[in-house]
Amino acid sequence: MTADDDRRARALARLAELDDEPGGEEFLARMGVLGDWVVDFAFGDVHTRPGLSARERELIIVAVLTTLGSCDPQVRAHIRALRAIDVPWSDIEETILQTTPYAGIPRAINAMKVLRDEQEAGQ
Repeated sequence: MTADDDRRARALARLAELDDEPGGEEFLARMGVLGDWVVDFAFGDVHTRPGLSARERELIIVAVLTTLGSCDPQVRAHIRALRAIDVPWSDIEETILQTTPYAGIPRAINAMKVLRDEQEAGQ
């Protein structure tokens, strides 16, 4: 197994743990090379580093995406990933609420709308 194969294997294992959110074969097919970069770098290198749990990493990612704004599809995918690893809705909501003083009310509202949509959809 080459280093690249090992990297991809780590990435795919983490994505499987997260119920293939925000990746999976469909994502890779749609994104082409960009999908490969996201999977290999974000999940194969960064997401699988020692030190933080998948839960901690995903909560941080939701906070960062909320703060960035204009990331509703990514916020949705990472909320679904959190639910795939049994993180309670209340912990996700609290993470979004914690961004409000730093990111601003409009960005927190946008992320909260995504969270509510996911809750209503029964995810």
